[in-house]
This record gives sequence, C-alpha cells and structure tokens, in this order.
Amino acid sequence: MKNIILKKENILIKKGFLFLKNKYFGKIKIPSDIILNVKNNIIYLLSLSCKKQNEVSFLKIIKNLLIGISNLWQKTVFFSGIGYKIYIKKNEIYLNLGFSNSKILIIPNYIIIEVSKEKIILKSVFKDKMGIFVNKLLKIKKFNPYKKKGIYLEKPILKKSSKKKQ
Repeated sequence: MKNIILKKENILIKKGFLFLKNKYFGKIKIPSDIILNVKNNIIYLLSLSCKKQNEVSFLKIIKNLLIGISNLWQKTVFFSGIGYKIYIKKNEIYLNLGFSNSKILIIPNYIIIEVSKEKIILKSVFKDKMGIFVNKLLKIKKFNPYKKKGIYLEKPILKKSSKKKQ
C-alpha cells in the first residue's frame, strides 16, 4: 500500500476516474486492478494484482499530475531554417517547413501553445501526454546539425563524427 499526501488540492473519485483541482484541473482514469481510498487529505493506493508495475506507474502519473495542476509542465521547441513558418488557427497548428504542402497537427485540448518567431512553448497539466505531442512535432522535421535546420528541443545534440578507413 502506497500513499500520497495532498496539500491544497481538491479531489473527487467518480465512476473510475480521479479528478484533481488546484490552480488547474486534471482528470485521470483509474485502472481496474487499483483501489483508491481518500482519508484526511491522504490518497491510499492498493493494488489487487501481484504485479507492482501498474501500481508504481500509476503512482508516478498521479505525482506528475499533482505537480502539473499547481505549476504547468512546460517544454520549449525551437525551429530554424529559411522560410520556416508556424502559425495557429483554432485548434490546429500549421507547419510550413519547406515541404510542398504545410503539415497540420491537431492540438489536444489539454495543451496550451504559444508561438513566437523561432520557438514554440508548450504548457500542459499532463507531462506524459505533452511528451508524446512534442515527439510528434520533432518527427515532422528532424534537426540536421550540418545545415542547422529543423525542429529541436532546447539544446540540440551535435553528433559530428569522422570515420577513417584503416
């Protein structure tokens, strides 16, 4: 049995979902093999299966969600290249990255996006779901360290190597 101590968060468990609210709001589905009990601002986690994997991963998801509802998780994605433009219309992000057509990604409702001249700032309550969305962005145009073009996270890792024949 594991426990999580709550500070100022409001909590509600209803129909297999856990609702948390502080400054922001978060909702997560409770797996069928985990039982949650709440007493005196402490969440008690009990796993019905003998495998501890689900319990540990669910515990980490809840802890990340508790951090996210007080302070949003934030990632900064940079893009560089001549003629690269990124703009937002409603809930879609349009990426003009030198292809014949512009790439369109639908922005999930749990992610807040701010676009400036050469960077995109993503904010979300959910750390794992934001990481998946950032990974989709990075796969559209990989960073090329020789030409210094593409989409990359804060500090691009330059892997320049020379190979000699013997």
